[in-house]
Parts: sequence; C-alpha cells; structure tokens
Amino acid sequence: MPNESTPESAPESAPAAQTITSATMPQPMRELRDDNGRRIAVTFESAHPPFPSAANDSWLVAIDGSEHAMNALAMAERLSTEAGVRVLDLVNVQPWLSKEAANHELAPRGWAIAADACAKLGAKDFAWRLHILMGEPARRIVEQAEALGSRGIVIGARGLTATEALLIGSVALRVIHTAHGSVLVVRHPEPFGKLPQR
Repeated sequence: MPNESTPESAPESAPAAQTITSATMPQPMRELRDDNGRRIAVTFESAHPPFPSAANDSWLVAIDGSEHAMNALAMAERLSTEAGVRVLDLVNVQPWLSKEAANHELAPRGWAIAADACAKLGAKDFAWRLHILMGEPARRIVEQAEALGSRGIVIGARGLTATEALLIGSVALRVIHTAHGSVLVVRHPEPFGKLPQR
C-alpha cells in the first residue's frame, strides 16, 4: 500500500517569486512511496499564485514535453479562463524505475519535461499543481483524474492514423476508452473557425 508524505524539506511558507526553469526545481509538496520505499509519485505546486487548498473541478492536462501536449495546455488554459477558474492540474507519467532510480530521478525527469508548461502558466497568473507519476501512462492519467475529481482530462493528439493507432497504440486512445469522465483530445489549440488554412 502506498504511503503519502510531505517531504521534510518542503517550505512552510511560500518562497519569493522566481523564474521557473528546469534548473530551479522547487521542493516537492508531497510524495508517495510504495511498500518498498520506492518513490512512485511526486507533487509540486505553484507558489505565485499559490495553488488553492480547496481546488477542485479543474482540468487535468497530460504533459509529455511534446508540441501536442502544449496544444492541450493552451486549450485547457482557454477553457479554464472562460469558466473563470485560473487553476490547472498537470500530470507527467514516467516509466517504471528501480527504487534507487525512482528515488533520485523521478522528480527531476518529470520536472525537466513540465518546467516550461509550469512557467507558462505562472507567467499568466495561473495556479498549477504538477503530479509526476510512475507507471503505464493511460492508466495513471485516468487514476489521477479520478483521485482529484477533475472536471476532465485534456490530452494532445499525436496525429496517428487509425491503422497506426491499432498497431502501435495511443495513450490518448487508451485514456478515452478507460476514463469514466470527460476527455478532450486536442490536435490544435485554436477552435475550428480560427484554424490556419492548409
């Protein structure tokens, strides 16, 4: 059974505003370890603006460092802004790692991928919470959305053809088929009326 804890080194008060980069990974606010003591999940939260303690009903955005994920983030920003909520949850899923690798590399690997997304949100005065998890991506994304009570999942489309999706598989496709709530798959951050002409 996983054990959730708050790292001892987590600050008690919000630090002064700073520019977010992969080199300035903040202290995790929470972590989760399995029965063997292996770190399996880490959560970071924005300090400025602070993530509200009673936040719920926010979108969960899957972040993998790709342009597709950034399109999904842009769409989630727009949907949240239109709803008057400037809060987003982000999730990055890493492959299974050994205990030693997970304890030392899970947080830095996930942060390196998500730092740009977090910086963009912070620059727009969005509060964010980043969940870095280990495991099979689609399953962990859906589990996280359910655990948070998310409004829905926003995920980027990789542009696979139907045949490629059948042969290779697609995280977005698996999320669609396993999620109990809403899933928005984003190919482009602009609505249909504003898409560039081909």
